[in-house]
Formats: sequence, C-alpha cells, structure tokens
Amino acid sequence: MLREPIVQKLISNEREILSCIESIKITDFETGEVICQNCGEVLEDKISNDKKDNNAFSKSEYASHFGSQSSLRFYDMGLATIIGKFNHDSTGKPVNYKMRPVMNRMRFWDARTRTKNCFERNLRIALSEMEKLKEKLCLSDAVIERSAYIYRKAARAQLIRGRSIIGIVGACVYAACREMDVARTLVDISNNLQESRSSIAKNYRLLFQNLRLTVSIPDPIKCIIKIANNLDIPENTKREAIHFFDTLKEKKLTVGKKPDSVAAAVIYMAGVKTGVNLSQQKISNVSGITVVTIRNRCKEYTKHVTLI
Repeated sequence: MLREPIVQKLISNEREILSCIESIKITDFETGEVICQNCGEVLEDKISNDKKDNNAFSKSEYASHFGSQSSLRFYDMGLATIIGKFNHDSTGKPVNYKMRPVMNRMRFWDARTRTKNCFERNLRIALSEMEKLKEKLCLSDAVIERSAYIYRKAARAQLIRGRSIIGIVGACVYAACREMDVARTLVDISNNLQESRSSIAKNYRLLFQNLRLTVSIPDPIKCIIKIANNLDIPENTKREAIHFFDTLKEKKLTVGKKPDSVAAAVIYMAGVKTGVNLSQQKISNVSGITVVTIRNRCKEYTKHVTLI
C-alpha cells in the first residue's frame, strides 16, 4: 500500500480550498445556510431572510410568512392580539406562581377592552350573526366580506341607530347576494335569521336609497336550477324548462315579472311536457311562490309554447 506524500497532500488540500473559494455559493433560506457548490461544505448558517417574496401564497403559507390575514369579516379586522389561557412563557416553561394572578388580571382586562365603545360592540354582534348565516345558507367568504363592508358603511352613515341589528344584517347579506349574483331570496334569509321578511325588505330599501347600491336583476336561469335541484327532477326536465324560458325571453314575456315566479311556471310546464309528476303546490312550497301566481303565469305562457 503506497502512502501519499504529506507535501503533495497539503498541496492538493490547498488547491481544493482555493477552488472552493472561487466556486459559486448557494443560499438556502429554508435552512438558513450558505453552501459551497463544489464540495457541499456549509460556509455560513443561521442567516436571516429580510426580503419579502412577491409570490401568491395560500392561506396557510400566507400565515406562515406574514401572519394572519386582515379581513372585514372580523370586528377588529383580525389584527387584535389575544392573551392565551396557558400559564407558560415563550420558551414553554411554566410561569412563576407569583405571576399567575397578574396574568389572570391581564386576561380579564384584555377581554374587557376588546370592544371599546358601543359601535364596536354592535359590530361584533352583527358580524357574528353574519358568520352564522354564512353556514346556514352556504355562502362564500367573498359574499360575507361584501356584506361586512356594506354594514360598516351603513354604520358610518348612522343608518343602524334605532333599528334591529338582525334586520340590517339580513338586508346587507341580501344586497351582497344581489351584487354578486348569488341566488338567495328574502324568504331564505328571513327563515334562517328568525326575522320577518317585511323588516329585512324595509331595511334593504333604506340601504339602497342612502348608500347608492348598484344591484343587478336576478337571473331566472339560476332560479330555475336552484328550484329544480331542490325538487330532484330529471336533467331533461331542467333543460326543457331552460328552453321554455329562452323562448319566452325572445318574445319579451318575462320583462317585469318576478324571476322566481317565471322559474316556477316554466318548471311546471316542463314537468307537464316530460311527464314528471309535479304539482303546483309542491313547486310553491319549494320556491316560495303562491299557487295562484304559478297558475296565472302558466295560463299566460302556454299560449306561446307547446306542451305536447
């Protein structure tokens, strides 16, 4: 076995060190290390990354990079801090028993000072009701965000003083649904909020007149799909109902009519044509349109479409 000469070994090590110095350095921000590309040696560690990425993160990635997102859905915009209930410090060690009464006192005043005035207390109750309504009506976060914006705008305009919080909440949610083309009616919101329909409608007119809201007319096709899904009718009956609506729309017979009433009438006519057993009373229970209205619309529309 031949040994490498010591001088030759030292020269080779010096060449390797020189080549490493001249090589490209790789910075790994996840581990906080600077690595040599040639030999893989860690040149620096525990480095900090002060740069902010401009990439689009998901909610979990955003929270890990920049903290929790601020949102209008929370009364404090999601920026408040909360003192935890565990008596441990930042390193995980238990707090001294002499400090525990002080910590409990701090938690008490932290909970008391989250809402500083009546406006914040009102906002806290209203936004919690919106979150409950979101779960009941299966609304998206964007709709609730818009509802919270409208409620804050109404509160600054002094439109909620002396009025029911739930009534204003229902009106804001209905206005947001109208703006974002979400098929939710006043009856749906009224039933889930335990508030009368007339109260929500009155508050909605108040918001519409004072806040200058621009809302679109509900699309009857979305109403047709919603009612048809609730009735569990076949797909060919749905297509026939949409075909009837397109025919009536070309003849301008749906102008000025309530979209839900038009949808209920064309679904009944489509059921008659496709042989599906649908009574007017059953459609009335699902759509919220009276039997008399459905009958009158059917008498008007059967003159222009064929049911055979």
